[in-house]
Amino acid sequence: MNGPGRRERRELPIGRRVAQLRVRRGMSQQVFADRIGKSKSWVDKVERGVRNLDRLSVIETVAGVLGVATGVLVGPSANQATATEVAAAVERVRESLARYDIPTTDTNMAELDRQVAYAHTAYRHAQHPQVLRILPDLLAGTRHAHHTATTADLLVRAYCLAAQVLVKLGEPDLAWLAADRAMTTASGDSRRTAVAVVGLAQALRALRRGRLAMAVTMTAVEQLGPTCCPNAMAEHAALTGTLLIEAALAAATYGDAATAGSLTDRAACLGPVLSIMEAR
Repeated sequence: MNGPGRRERRELPIGRRVAQLRVRRGMSQQVFADRIGKSKSWVDKVERGVRNLDRLSVIETVAGVLGVATGVLVGPSANQATATEVAAAVERVRESLARYDIPTTDTNMAELDRQVAYAHTAYRHAQHPQVLRILPDLLAGTRHAHHTATTADLLVRAYCLAAQVLVKLGEPDLAWLAADRAMTTASGDSRRTAVAVVGLAQALRALRRGRLAMAVTMTAVEQLGPTCCPNAMAEHAALTGTLLIEAALAAATYGDAATAGSLTDRAACLGPVLSIMEAR
């Protein structure tokens, strides 16, 4: 059914969606509260909209108990942000990008990794305002973490995600700043640089710098080079393919259809590699 009733259910606030899913699964508020490690009063306030459900770890726990993906739980209402709300969220990201924090040693890296993964999932579901609200705390958490190879990976991914979301929301200059931070954090590591270049290329294209986007993307492809490690082959192929598509899009922005087509073909040739690795 695609009528008004179904649309209204999809547009319910997150607390109401939690209540509906809980009832459908035959759980009382008390049983549900026990399973997620909260009080019945907490559940009641969330379902009535008195209390916000906005912490990533709690959303994941609630979604797990309800047996749904986090994207289903968050729903399309995450995209229904007003221009004022988006502007305020952009300003928070701007302030976050302007900070230089001293690393600490007490960061929960597993939780931080889950948060970055959740943010990427929300981005893939086009929940851009939701990701924008998440980003300031996510950037702060990764910057505060003690500097290790794992932290650098997460921070590059967070900065790159910030750049991609800001491009989608029409903030290319701020997106370029986020992408530049990703490139700096990558510190010359070819794989991290390749990840960072994805956001940089998108920011440059948004700034109508297609030729520059093409140049930096192809440089990253060359630096990434081949890999002989079976465990890294699928990730390497996926990243190379992404870079080639970004380069093709950049070429298309300044009318070089031949180059765009050639790069797209190169990216398509990596498909069999991914299929072989996934079958193992």
